[in-house]
Amino acid sequence: MKLNRLFILFLFLFSLSCMANDNNITLDSANVAYAKGNYEKAIKLYETIIIQGQTAPELYFNLGNAYYKSNNIGYAILNYERAKKLSPDDDDITVNLKLANQKTEDKIEAAPQLFLTTWKNGLVDLMSEKGWSELCILLNVFALLLFIIYIFTSNKAIKQIGFFGGCFLMVTTIAIYFIAKHKYELTQTSTTAVITSAAVTVYGSPNEKGTKLFILHEGTKVNINEEDGGWTEIKIANGNVGWLPVKSLSAI
Repeated sequence: MKLNRLFILFLFLFSLSCMANDNNITLDSANVAYAKGNYEKAIKLYETIIIQGQTAPELYFNLGNAYYKSNNIGYAILNYERAKKLSPDDDDITVNLKLANQKTEDKIEAAPQLFLTTWKNGLVDLMSEKGWSELCILLNVFALLLFIIYIFTSNKAIKQIGFFGGCFLMVTTIAIYFIAKHKYELTQTSTTAVITSAAVTVYGSPNEKGTKLFILHEGTKVNINEEDGGWTEIKIANGNVGWLPVKSLSAI
């Protein structure tokens, strides 16, 4: 029985190794196709890797570039947004996303937000979930070191620095933990999407018999409120709400 389990484990690890090698070969082929200007082939190869469960900001970024070069702005923005979701502090992603957004047809002015909401969103987006987690661990280590200094030192001034510094870093660590947790939840859930159809009519109810409200074009970013059958209720930056077919957008 033990040998069978070891053999199964060996086969599992071997298959993972083979899959990783295959993905590396596919990635190299995709990069070569992109460099040669064969963007359709590059897109197909990049998406093959993603379908197999491999995700990374660099992969979505390259796929976004291939779509951008193919003048498919909707899917270019979608993949830049997915890359930015995983790596919000990457300047290259931010720049290319801005360039792609300049090519969208819908120029929607965002409704004003409360200062605290803007500040909170800006703070959370400063780093990825991994970055916040690493900072949380680092500050926790420093806090423990300061408490150790507080326990073992006899100097009153240093003792106070150790105690109050440790308390401050511990409170900061707890706050950063919740930021990291919130960032993780945002990464794992899709509450935003990008219009990938060339143009789509937004209705007042989840059916084509509803009132036609407005039209959105590819590349427009929307918030997802709820779904009803094959329809999704969305909210755009200026606060307008309506329903459109699920197939006309893709979740970030």
